[in-house]
Order: sequence, then structure tokens, then C-alpha cells
Amino acid sequence: MNAPAAKPPSRARTRGPVELIFEVALGLFFVAAFSWFIGVMIEITGSYTLWKDEGENHSRRLVAQDLTYIAAAPRSLLVDDTGAFARQIVTWVRWPYERLGVLRAYERFHGPDGDATTHNAEPADTPPAKSSNQMQRGLRQATRTAGELFTRWAVMSMYVGQDVLLRLSVAFFALPAFLLALVMGCVDGLVRRDLRRWQGGRESSFVYHHAKRYTSWALTGGFGLYLAWPFGGFNPAYMVLVFTVLVAATLSTTVASFKKYL
Repeated sequence: MNAPAAKPPSRARTRGPVELIFEVALGLFFVAAFSWFIGVMIEITGSYTLWKDEGENHSRRLVAQDLTYIAAAPRSLLVDDTGAFARQIVTWVRWPYERLGVLRAYERFHGPDGDATTHNAEPADTPPAKSSNQMQRGLRQATRTAGELFTRWAVMSMYVGQDVLLRLSVAFFALPAFLLALVMGCVDGLVRRDLRRWQGGRESSFVYHHAKRYTSWALTGGFGLYLAWPFGGFNPAYMVLVFTVLVAATLSTTVASFKKYL
């Protein structure tokens, strides 16, 4: 019996520039959406634990703080007026909440006269209410409590969305710095790789694969952590510095530990 013919080795599928750009854009969208979801969960939990007194004002303060940081750097190589661009982002995120009436409902439930308009108790000299009236009052009270809770969480989600997009805009403003870090990492890694080749250095696939993994983490997971960071007082300039250095160092190690012979 003839032995079955061996299958030729499958070649790795190459990705074109359009597919690569699409994957990067889709990955950025999922990172931003996941950061928004985690940020909302953190804000809701923190409003009952860490910052009880602030509530939704905590997320509002973070947005105002980020706007202040952006205003401190009014120009970028990609945007002439960073402050106006950031304020436009805030307006874009606020627009659907206004159109859907979420902000009006929030003002109605949490306004200065909200309690007076919803707690219209019966006069003291009226006879005891019947069970049906008690059920109606209980239903109204439950509806109001649910409305207060929903509108508070919805407003928190709006501020968290504004904060996430503002931090994404900071990354967009700093895109030339990231590109420069990538170029520097590639050049430094190629020089180190040539030195290793001509000096007969040892090739280590362990270092290569781990450095490649850390480069991907610095561009995705680490940045997602910054997007969902729930505490203020973190200047975005430090974020740009940390991530540019981290990306340059990991990319340099990845390129330097690439195969000695192709």
C-alpha cells in the first residue's frame, strides 16, 4: 500500500495594510468600550463606598480636571486648538443624553424642588388611606427610587464616556511622540541585533516572544488601564512619557532578539 502523500506546510496568511488598519481601529474601539464599562462599574461602586459624599460629582470632577490638563497644552502637531477639540468631544458625548431626555429626568429627580414635587403627602386630617391607596403610594415611591437610581447611573456613564474620550484625545495629541518612540525602538533594536549577529551572540526565542507580548500589552492593556483610571490627579503628560518609554524599550528588545539569520 502506498503511503499517503505528505501535505505541504501551510503558509502563514499575510495581512494587508487595509486589514491591519481595520484590526487596529476595531481593537481600539473594544479597548475604549471595555474601559468605559469598567469605569462605569468603578464609579457606581465608588459612589457607595469610596466617595459617598460626591456621588456622580466625582466623575464630573474628573472630566473638569482632564479639561484643565488639556488646556495646559493648547497646541499639538495634529490639532491647532486642543482645548476647543476637547470641549467638542464633551458636547458630542452629552448630545444623545440630552436628546433622550436623560438629563431632564435627572434634573427632575435630583433638582432642588424634586422632593417637594414627589412627596405630596395627603393632609394630616384625612382618614387613613385604604390598602389600594397605600399600594399606589408604594408604587410611586418605588418608581421614584428606581428613577433616581437610573438617572444617577446614566449621568455617571455620560461623564465616564466623556473622560474616556478625553483621554483618548490626549493619546491622539501625543501620537507623534508614540511614532517617534516606535522609530527609536526599531533603530536601537536593529543596531543591537547586528552587534549580536557579528559577535556570534546567542539567539533566544524566549526573550523575543515575551518582549513581543509586553509590547502588545503596552499598546493595549496598559493604555486601557489608564482610560479606566478612576482617581484624579494624574497628569496625562506623565502617561505619555511612561508609555512612550515603555513602548520604545519593549520594541527595542523585540527587534534586538529577532532571528539572527533570516
